[in-house]
Amino acid sequence: MRRILDHAVLMGGVLLFCGPVLLLAVSATHDGGLNRAGGLTLWPGTGFGANLDRLREVGGGAARMPGVNAMIWSSAAVGLGVALLTTAVSFVAAYAITHLRGRGTQAVFWVSVATLYFPVEARMLPTFEITAGLGLLGTTLGMVLPILPLALGTLIFRQHLKTLPPELMEAARLDGAGPLRFLRDFALPLSGPPIGAVLLITFIFGWNQYLWPLLISIDGSVWTLMRGLGFLGSGSGPATALAALSMLPPLLLAIGFARLLSRLGQLRL
Repeated sequence: MRRILDHAVLMGGVLLFCGPVLLLAVSATHDGGLNRAGGLTLWPGTGFGANLDRLREVGGGAARMPGVNAMIWSSAAVGLGVALLTTAVSFVAAYAITHLRGRGTQAVFWVSVATLYFPVEARMLPTFEITAGLGLLGTTLGMVLPILPLALGTLIFRQHLKTLPPELMEAARLDGAGPLRFLRDFALPLSGPPIGAVLLITFIFGWNQYLWPLLISIDGSVWTLMRGLGFLGSGSGPATALAALSMLPPLLLAIGFARLLSRLGQLRL
């Protein structure tokens, strides 16, 4: 009975988390999407192709909305830019804080962690002024740099690097390896799971951005999928089809990194 109860709880959790995703995917196959005349259903329909055709016809117009492919490329550029820059800078910063200790390194770390309490929405206006002063309005770089979750990546990498035995660095020093060689030959190869986890988390963070790309692209030159969803309206057939498509890249990445994420749970926080 206890095993049955455990499986029932797990199945209930799966339904709770996967139910909205399944409902959205099924609604994308119906004419009208979430606003179909017969109400919501979990039975697939035959209108997905028609929703995609209408979605392809949305581009242009007074709003200068681009096609679906252009929006996908814009979202991918933002997501990859956020993921790669955050991972690279955060790993180097965490390595310096952990293995190159000096005066003030811990204070710098905790100050960087404090920036987690000030997301881009809380500093929207001053960040916009700085971005405009740098001439980055309407550019992919302007959408990426101000929203980098560097503190989150630094925190994850620091906790992982602290688990590396100090004897490893001492042995490397005895063999004549300096800090950069230790970083290249030891720290990086032993950090596969947290690097994969940070890449996944930050890619999804950048992929799902809506408010900042909407604000920074004042001339409508750069459209992301999230902005397209806001333009198409809530629950329509094309919007539901676009929402279903926008879930695929993060979902595939999450499945691919599932084993790495499970190993991340072994880190000592």
